[in-house]
Amino acid sequence: MLDQTVYKERIERVQEFLREREARLAVLTPSPNFEYLTGIRYEMRERLIALIVPSEENPIIVAPAFEVSNLSAKTWIDDFLPWSEEDDPYRLLAEATSGWRGRVAMFDDHIPLGVFWAIRSNLTDVEREDSVTPLLVSMRLHKEPAEVELMKRAGHIIDAAVMKAFSSAHVGMTEIELRNIIRDEIVRFGGVPTFAAVQFGENSAIPHAEPSSRELRRGDIVLLDCGCSVDGYNTDMTRVAVVGEPSDEQQRVYSVVLRAQETALERIAPGVACGTADGFARKVIEEEGFGEYFTHRLGHGIGLEVHEPPYLVRGNAQELAPGMTHSVEPGIYLESKFGVRIEDLVVITEDSSEVITYSPKDFYEISVG
Repeated sequence: MLDQTVYKERIERVQEFLREREARLAVLTPSPNFEYLTGIRYEMRERLIALIVPSEENPIIVAPAFEVSNLSAKTWIDDFLPWSEEDDPYRLLAEATSGWRGRVAMFDDHIPLGVFWAIRSNLTDVEREDSVTPLLVSMRLHKEPAEVELMKRAGHIIDAAVMKAFSSAHVGMTEIELRNIIRDEIVRFGGVPTFAAVQFGENSAIPHAEPSSRELRRGDIVLLDCGCSVDGYNTDMTRVAVVGEPSDEQQRVYSVVLRAQETALERIAPGVACGTADGFARKVIEEEGFGEYFTHRLGHGIGLEVHEPPYLVRGNAQELAPGMTHSVEPGIYLESKFGVRIEDLVVITEDSSEVITYSPKDFYEISVG
């Protein structure tokens, strides 16, 4: 968990937003936005857990009484509204907030529809509702230095896991077996595994194929797209190897993708539009005749979620700014043959960008032993 002052400053910004809109409160249920304000990572279930942020008073967490001791150990927030199994938590929430000023209730877009209607129907003196999500999205776009440090730690862990996987790979092992090596290595270094796309041969031409029982063969491309988190903050990296020496076609495709990525990394900086950044890499690939095989955007933001704004995609005029963290991952996918994608994460600095994944980008050759 980050320092308490970071969370308190975030809550204060939300409260200022509420006051500007003459709103009584904001309501969030477990989600990345909930975690962003409380420090609590929790899966939303059937029992109501909600963060209530008033315009003036201290924030409170509504939670089942038996969960309070668990949740209070994970957050900086002191005030809880516990409810027992016999209680109606929605009625208790309404009663606890009835004296607060404001006729507007602001909700996070992640709230389940049934929960939204149950809360809204009990706030009988609220005249209308609005969304607090745009504010939280804009806040989360710009990472605090402490958030970036957690992502850097996660980056070092995923680097170690991917290099261990390449050194452990051998002919005859399955994608699932190699995935398990990656997961074990992440845990060993103190990270939380989040995903591991392990793709051999023709499967590497499918950008997000799930690991299977497909066995590794001589001449195969091995594409590893893996991530982990540290204290809730994510990393995401893709590296590519080949079993034995690469063919001329494999070498050419790899070289084009690498040059496309390096071109983008050199030119990405504050003030560059997301769509323009996509074009830096896409132009290189198109000029080499592979434009139709680069089938996705250049990158996505990352933080508490693996995919979050900003999105580096054609047509997106949003400008990159200091504190934004995102992937840079051009790829070429030749259906039924192989695919190559090279992915790193960057943080936008005051005048440039810094790569925060660290594995070498050599075309790794796995021994056929």
